[in-house]
Amino acid sequence: MQYSSLLLTLLISRILIIFPTQVKGQVPYFETTNLGSYNPEAENGNPLKGFLSNPDWHSTGEMLSFPSSLEFYYLGLNEVMTGFNTFDWETHLESRLDNTASRSRHAIVRFVLDMPGEDSYVPQFLIDAGLKFDSYSNYGGGQSPDYYNNNLQTALQQFVEAFGAAYDGDTRIGFIQVGLLGFWGEWHTYTDNSGATDNWIPDSLKDDLVEWFDSGFNVTPIQVRYPHPSAMSAGFGLHDDSFAYETLDGEYNGGVSASWFFWRLVEDANYANFWKLNVMGGEVYPDLQTEIFSNSYPAGTESNQDFTSCVDVTHATYMLNYEAFASTYTGSDLDKAMEAGNRMGYQFKVKKVEATESIIGSGNIDITVRVQQVGVAPFYYSLSLSLSCSGMATVTLPGVASILPGNAKNFHF
Repeated sequence: MQYSSLLLTLLISRILIIFPTQVKGQVPYFETTNLGSYNPEAENGNPLKGFLSNPDWHSTGEMLSFPSSLEFYYLGLNEVMTGFNTFDWETHLESRLDNTASRSRHAIVRFVLDMPGEDSYVPQFLIDAGLKFDSYSNYGGGQSPDYYNNNLQTALQQFVEAFGAAYDGDTRIGFIQVGLLGFWGEWHTYTDNSGATDNWIPDSLKDDLVEWFDSGFNVTPIQVRYPHPSAMSAGFGLHDDSFAYETLDGEYNGGVSASWFFWRLVEDANYANFWKLNVMGGEVYPDLQTEIFSNSYPAGTESNQDFTSCVDVTHATYMLNYEAFASTYTGSDLDKAMEAGNRMGYQFKVKKVEATESIIGSGNIDITVRVQQVGVAPFYYSLSLSLSCSGMATVTLPGVASILPGNAKNFHF
């Protein structure tokens, strides 16, 4: 599945140009902006954007019940790493990637060590070597590994280096979330306002992890949970896993300001334009998923931000949304959810097609196609526009991905 060949299915299936009979001395000319009306059904499930869920949470029928082009996986580090520099990619990762590809979708992957309320995902060989844990009772309780442990840090470096060598640029994968540290791989160990557990993860390890991912992945976009300084320097994307709950404060949040809300942190870090180069994603806050597209949803009140406003401000490309695939939405709620899924990410339109006699003469025709970006985010891989004419070779031009929202670009064939 090649990313660079996707655009024709996104834009147009065919442009039929009929030239008038040439009169001697007359320049053949054709121009049109009448390229049809917007068809939302044709946009459903466009690649690398929209709502998604985790196949481990659903039946196959449920996963196919809502238009989607992405699937998300949590994977424990212990499921792929069996010893120092020893890996089993096949059993848990390869099988999932192949299943996702069989549905013509791309995977988003996050590896974890600590999922509150679940058994530890720390590899057994590290436990056998004496790795200690800190217990906590919040979020269903769990065991947080000692992130200062040298063996754990060595294992993390070896894993990231091997993961990058094996999977950077793998076309079954759309995006990778760094994960690994903290609760749910979200880079925090917050339990209460006392701050007693906040330093369980050393900042130096966060910096190291960024460096390892930055060195190991040159094609596949990488995301982290928060705008950590080293991650910003590396140009990583972000994911907000409390989307529409703790995303926008102030006027979007019933007038209540909150310095810890996601976008406030991004703005305070002067990182609000990161989406122009790397992807913004996350998860609709689980407790909001069932009602966020209902007419009774109190949009704009405290901890109930409007979904579309959050997308427009953050320039989100995708969102994890379990309920979209659990047949929760019906009627107008379903219509709104479908529209919201299409609202995320890129949207390209062919605005104008023009044909003129070539300056080199001899009956040659120059064709100009004007493409406009009307979405909220770029396409994060290389993307080309192709022109096919009956009996002639297909001509392909690069540069579609560089068109930012609100901009347009002419392609000259």
